[in-house]
Amino acid sequence: MKDLRMYIQIQDLKRNGFSRRKTAELLKVCRETVSSYWEMTDDEYTALEEQYAKKGSLAKYDSVIIEWLYRYPSMTSAQIYDWLQEHYRIELSERAVRRHVRIIRLDYGIKKTSTPRDYESVEELPMGHQMQIDFGQTSLRTPGGQYIKVYFVGVVLAHSRYKWGFFLDRPFCSIDLVNSLDRCFNELGGTCNELVFDQDSIVSVSENHGDIIFTHEFEKYRKLHNLNVFMCRKSDPETKGKIESVVKYVKNNFLANRLFMGIDLLNESFTEWLERTGNRKVHGTTKKVPAKVFELERSHLRPILTATDIYHTESISRMVRKDNTIIYEANRYSVPLGTFNQDKEVCIEVVGDKLVISKIFGEYVIAEHTLSTGKGVLVKNTNHSRNREPAIDELYAAISATLRSKCDDFLKTIRIKKNRYVRDQYALLDKLVQANGAELVIDAVEYCNEHELISATDVRDAVAFISSESKEKPSVAPALLKLIGNPLAGSVNTQKRNISAYSQLGEVKHDC
Repeated sequence: MKDLRMYIQIQDLKRNGFSRRKTAELLKVCRETVSSYWEMTDDEYTALEEQYAKKGSLAKYDSVIIEWLYRYPSMTSAQIYDWLQEHYRIELSERAVRRHVRIIRLDYGIKKTSTPRDYESVEELPMGHQMQIDFGQTSLRTPGGQYIKVYFVGVVLAHSRYKWGFFLDRPFCSIDLVNSLDRCFNELGGTCNELVFDQDSIVSVSENHGDIIFTHEFEKYRKLHNLNVFMCRKSDPETKGKIESVVKYVKNNFLANRLFMGIDLLNESFTEWLERTGNRKVHGTTKKVPAKVFELERSHLRPILTATDIYHTESISRMVRKDNTIIYEANRYSVPLGTFNQDKEVCIEVVGDKLVISKIFGEYVIAEHTLSTGKGVLVKNTNHSRNREPAIDELYAAISATLRSKCDDFLKTIRIKKNRYVRDQYALLDKLVQANGAELVIDAVEYCNEHELISATDVRDAVAFISSESKEKPSVAPALLKLIGNPLAGSVNTQKRNISAYSQLGEVKHDC
């Protein structure tokens, strides 16, 4: 059985001094499999096999499983487990079935087949026709032992296989791509008729059924240089296979085992590597040196417009945070309210002691701040805050009209003293008016003014106090109040009855 052979092979390699990792590589199994047998003794292995045997045997299903495997060589163990449950209601674990299927494949020589994708060769494109662009990333170790993730954009000319690239120590954004392309075109001396990109969010927003919607920054750059852009479909390596090979080449040849000593040094070393190796070695497919072919292709590149100040490399892009601020030198600087929902990226530039924040490509300046010398400071312009005054004014006017302008001084004092909670204060006063009427609230406000109480909660308590006082007073009939208020009420004579009249009313008659 395969498991016994596996156990014996692992123990032999262990005795010969091989590590677990090397043993896994030699036997072409995962390290977890090696670890499961690594410290196991012969007696423990025998007990384990007996334990598996007690749980149940799949031997009686061998003929069925073998038939399935011969008929469907690509069938997975998971599907076999599902079919056994469906047809035979087995009560075994999927792991046991997977182990058994693996043994059957080995004993009967049934190799698992797959349906590989068919690739076709692509005809060579003419000089200056196409340029392919893609992105890559990897982690590099620093001299201190930490790992830093670096990101790069790679460019290759389809005809000459001439390569270009640029590294950043943070993910690329749209403005970074624009600046990189601008630098690439300037160094190459022009651009190709067609630029091929993968489906990437910093290039396009949506395929839109063929009418590609590009990101704002890239669309502006594309129109400026009249670039013809071709977006690849998913799983289409023939379209951009050249740049994928370049990305793999950079990772395996230039970046492999390299220490990270800073992003500037990395870019400098990469330029030297391109001149020394990337563009100087004979290409495996064309059997030509890319640098030499590029000297011929250079004349076929389409000239681009002269780079203007709006594309200078000193301009730095920044992501706008949800609170409509950007980070620069460990400080936060505000941008106008709503910028985050309109432009996720802005350009910043230091001019003297000022930090100038502008739209992408420097369309216009949206904010300007004096640079802070501290750390963790929020630098905010007053006009970058939400203007709440109009809404407060409306609340003031509404409650003032309800109280017939008799409490305006009190409302103004609340607005000054309770500025942070003025909305809540006015809302409570309005609620009191709705529940108790304007007259009672006006009386309560007057009571608060007399006792120097400045708060809507004090008015609420005063309303409750005045209401309770009025309930405790005895109720008097309106007719009696009229008499009490009449100065002649003291001379009124009341009728007097003889007591016999009341005695007659109280007599009880009995029927005999």
